[in-house]
Amino acid sequence: MAALNDQCFILAVQLNQPERFREIFGKAIVKCAYADMTRDIQRLSEVLLQKYQCYGAITSAYFGRWYRVFSSKASVMSFDMSEQIPLLQEVGAARMHELLITNFGQATGSRQDFRLLILPAPECLDDKLINQAIDHALKLVSDTSPALYANETKELLQLLIEEDQLQCFFQPIFSLTDQEIVGYEALSRGPADSVFSTADALFTAARQFGMTQALEFTCLKKAINWLTHIPKHLWISVNLGPELFMSDEFQQYLSSPHIRPSSSRIVFELTEHLPIESAVKLHDVLRNFQNTGLKLSLDDTGCGFFDMTTVEELHPAIVKLCITVISRIGRKDGIEREMTETIRAITALGGLTLGEGVENTQQAQVLKQCGAALVQGNLFGLPQPAKQLFLAEGRQLLQ
Repeated sequence: MAALNDQCFILAVQLNQPERFREIFGKAIVKCAYADMTRDIQRLSEVLLQKYQCYGAITSAYFGRWYRVFSSKASVMSFDMSEQIPLLQEVGAARMHELLITNFGQATGSRQDFRLLILPAPECLDDKLINQAIDHALKLVSDTSPALYANETKELLQLLIEEDQLQCFFQPIFSLTDQEIVGYEALSRGPADSVFSTADALFTAARQFGMTQALEFTCLKKAINWLTHIPKHLWISVNLGPELFMSDEFQQYLSSPHIRPSSSRIVFELTEHLPIESAVKLHDVLRNFQNTGLKLSLDDTGCGFFDMTTVEELHPAIVKLCITVISRIGRKDGIEREMTETIRAITALGGLTLGEGVENTQQAQVLKQCGAALVQGNLFGLPQPAKQLFLAEGRQLLQ
């Protein structure tokens, strides 16, 4: 490969014990599986890196290692790779786990340890240097991939969902124009004394077990049920992923009698836990959705899998700039110009911009100067349990 001017990265997949497949299946089967795996990892990379510039196809010198070189595309909304890399690795690992089960069955595929890494590419994109960089990166991590959750943990998560043991928190959303709270984002936690006490632990486990849609739907319904306790002039934002958004179950829920009267007070926030393989698939659902008066928001735009292309395709009512974008304020030259251009583009498409993760008055002032309409973060209020915010008995416990 020739050297490239832009900063490049490597998506690398390494099986920890590829020889086990030969012992189990024999050389002939593994030879066929090698071709299938290369094809499937190519497809995985196309989904995972759809917002990036890729150079060449998946490369593999031997069964057990595959890699692809990529870099960021030029965009009005710049990406912070320190924020992107953990997300790409987490989502890629979940997809790779599914791929191994598809190719080798549940018994063998689910027990195969592997590493999926994102690492800086060497200045010269030579195959030998790339493989040396991968070898070096593998030495810096532990010899085994992160342990999969135990069966008992899966059963605990199932129990939390089925027995309505999830906790609902709300964080205020503040209007920079009106200088007051206009709504709340609904957030979910497991019981404080459980392994799922944080949102990250809760949703990471759900992705591992294929329970994301069930968890999201439970959290969504629980949050909406709180509307009867929230002042009627305030709206709430609730999270859901693309798969739930396009499901028949969710569409039927939207038509239920208790949702329609509250539709003007609900913003459905489309999250990027997994990449949207084609935003075109959402268009028909979105058209019917918007005809009901319901509103759509895009979460973590500029940090995850959402960028201005997604905004242009989906025309959301609200676009949230992620915490990493906000944290650059005061620390990166040109950030005000970049944010102003981004917010102008969003406004031109009919959307409002929300700055997420605002920690200080400087960040709030810059967002207002750049044209943002809404803000959210610790400066304006920490997430609090719904009972303490909206029920009298809950507030009394704090006094």
